[in-house]
Amino acid sequence: MILLFIFSFSFLFSQQELVDGVVATVGNKNILFSEVLSETRMLAEQKGLSLQESPFLFQQLFDTILKDKIYLKIVLIEAEKDSLFSVTYDEINTSLNERIDVFTSQVGSKESLEKAFGMSIGDIKNSYWETVREELLIEKFKYSLLGNVTVSKKEVFSFYEEFKDSIPSFSDKASFSLVQKKISASKKSEDNVKKRLVSLKDSLDGDFLSFSDAATLYSQDPSVSLNKGIMETSRGDLVPEYEKTAYSLSLNEIGGPIKTPFGYHLIKLIEKRGEKIKSQHILLMLKPSKQDSLLSASFIDSLKIKTNNDPGLFDSLAVSLKNNNNFSGSYDKIETLNFPVVVQDFLKSGNSYSFSPVLYDNGSFYYIYKYSYVESEKRTPENDWVFLENLSINKKRSDFFEKWVQDKIETTYVKINNTF
Repeated sequence: MILLFIFSFSFLFSQQELVDGVVATVGNKNILFSEVLSETRMLAEQKGLSLQESPFLFQQLFDTILKDKIYLKIVLIEAEKDSLFSVTYDEINTSLNERIDVFTSQVGSKESLEKAFGMSIGDIKNSYWETVREELLIEKFKYSLLGNVTVSKKEVFSFYEEFKDSIPSFSDKASFSLVQKKISASKKSEDNVKKRLVSLKDSLDGDFLSFSDAATLYSQDPSVSLNKGIMETSRGDLVPEYEKTAYSLSLNEIGGPIKTPFGYHLIKLIEKRGEKIKSQHILLMLKPSKQDSLLSASFIDSLKIKTNNDPGLFDSLAVSLKNNNNFSGSYDKIETLNFPVVVQDFLKSGNSYSFSPVLYDNGSFYYIYKYSYVESEKRTPENDWVFLENLSINKKRSDFFEKWVQDKIETTYVKINNTF
């Protein structure tokens, strides 16, 4: 995902001036200092490193990224020599569209992406067309070079003996049943939110209050202090419920309250140009009341009484309450690291074949029956052959690639500019 990496840097560091120049030349291809520095800064940020506090480690990252780029240029040169390898227009276009879609979802909208780059989507694609072509060509060539590398059983055992102390262990595993009850807004709480917005809309329609003032005073959208609830978007940028209302309004008309996954909105249409609109909204989120919290706690208490000393019944109820939005269910020898911390803590420290107390964490109550818990253990050829085989193949491919590149370097012009 080279393009996305460059995209991310451009978005985060677009305001910084970089001293540029050719840091390395490989054959007839140049590597720019700014390319290497941008990726180094991004990786350093992910690792929590700074140039000022850790200059040696920063330099190591820079050197590693430069080396990787030199290797890729050598692969590219060899791939371009071979007429069997080519990349079609459709392959490049599809790859660019996929990456732009992913990054658009990260920044919020295509308009935000265009603002980050200071150019249209079409111009972005044109700018990175050659980069993506080269990347896809490199991927094809490397696959042909490394795709047939295999390992024997003896090689896997040898790999294990050499690296067993650094091979990651299994995560902790447990067998248990769990019921999660989220504290959600009741119908009464929801009705109260709608009533507040209906009353506010009456004041806005009667010109007793401006929409911008109301948004600043009442909207719970975190960005309201920056934009007063105003958004410029294209069709498809926002959730369907919002857009259905926004696109149906006349200019300066106020619609709603309408419900979206974020809460309830009042929407004012400010401007409409084809598929693009400028709208302004006031958001009131659906926040559970104290009574809603008590109702959720009461549900767990009643479940606790109903299933006391009957793990089988609890298992059945836990499965029946499972859905995509909760952790409820019955689990057998599953890794625990993805469960909430309070659940992990009980599974690790609670007695086997016992119920937990009612647990609370981040807006949910939990009730658990624990069967067993197995702490992490070392991976061995006996308990995880596939994992070790894959590690062994990857190591062999890496060694093969390193040797192949070193052989090509002997006959390829490579010059590094040490002034940077």
